[in-house]
Amino acid sequence: MVHRVVTAEEEEHCPWIDQDDVQSQEKVWLKRIMSTSPDQFLVTPTDDQTPNSAIFEVPSSELKNNYKFSPKKSTGTSESSQLFERPPWQKLLSIFLAELIGTAILMLFGCMGLVPKSPESVLGPYSGAISFSGIVCVTIVIIGHISNCHINPCVTLCALLLGKLPIITAFVYIVAEFSGALVGYGILVVVSPYNILNTAEPGICVTSPVAGLTPWQALSIESMTTGVLILLVCAVWDPRSGNGDCGSLKFLVIIFMTSVIVGPLTGNSLNPARSLAPAIYNNSWDMHWIYWVGPFSGTVVSTLFYKYVFMALDIGEREK
Repeated sequence: MVHRVVTAEEEEHCPWIDQDDVQSQEKVWLKRIMSTSPDQFLVTPTDDQTPNSAIFEVPSSELKNNYKFSPKKSTGTSESSQLFERPPWQKLLSIFLAELIGTAILMLFGCMGLVPKSPESVLGPYSGAISFSGIVCVTIVIIGHISNCHINPCVTLCALLLGKLPIITAFVYIVAEFSGALVGYGILVVVSPYNILNTAEPGICVTSPVAGLTPWQALSIESMTTGVLILLVCAVWDPRSGNGDCGSLKFLVIIFMTSVIVGPLTGNSLNPARSLAPAIYNNSWDMHWIYWVGPFSGTVVSTLFYKYVFMALDIGEREK
């Protein structure tokens, strides 16, 4: 089993770091994330925590108490549950703007890579893969420290199932993501050198299964591919993985690979917001339901599997 190990550089420059504290922090976090009670999902920051550590960091009082923690007893009211807490409006506004802008950037530059220079031109085989993977990587760097850069309702659903978000915050994320997708594709329509809405069937950047692929085959492909993406999301958020080091490059690789492999078959959506905006502008709804059912079902299965299998097995191993 892998634990985070304090490096020689940390020991030299940060001699106060205690290896036992690092491992005990992981254990307390795992117990919290595995909790079945909503008010144990999120951790309220205390004076000895940084403002951005409300999810993974654990107060030192818990670390020194033989790895034990005593969650507050639920009063049975929604106000007592942190799942229903109301974050400050400034934080919600910051998240909304970051996700709105991030998803707009994704749609603008990602779909721009699929626009030929003229209606008769032919794109290279990797144009979409390069544009989408590259802009996802850049967007993570731009807004990752502000909102964790979801830019995908499936990622937001994953965070909600893991207990990383209150419901109201998840709602803000999802509204921002769908709004940003509409804004981004709308800007692309305006700045394109010709009318991209009447040039191709089913439409530029519209996701639809390739001819010969049955709906259930397309649904399975989208569900499994989104599931792999969400497993990567869970792994990056898992503190045992090094706290998401080089996360942007990890997502660049998976988006590029899935675009090259799955793109020719289903369009490699993995994101209902990414599929909805082009469908609305082009009024193209051929098997559109696949790009909702597939990604969301893959998200639920992968998130619950990671939470109740990988994390549960790790907790059992540590308690031996």
